[in-house]
Amino acid sequence: MPKADLEMLRAAMFADPGVKAVDDLRWMPASSGLSIQATVTVASSAVDLATVQAVLSQILATQFGVTELHLTFNDPGPAPAQPTRGPIEKR
Repeated sequence: MPKADLEMLRAAMFADPGVKAVDDLRWMPASSGLSIQATVTVASSAVDLATVQAVLSQILATQFGVTELHLTFNDPGPAPAQPTRGPIEKR
């Protein structure tokens, strides 16, 4: 199977709602088939990385024939502050 355009693969990776960014996407040598490597930033620290890996592996295998997927995950950073409500202290 010929190699797909990397931008097409990158777009397909956003099918997983836990993916916030895909960087350093490139083809890698593989013992058989097609292999890619990427750095993925997830949407939050609550995202299950094993699930993201499994979903992306399935999508890329089915749509593009990728046989090996090597992902590095970036920490999404701290969660944004959530607004709070409560009584205002009077001084």
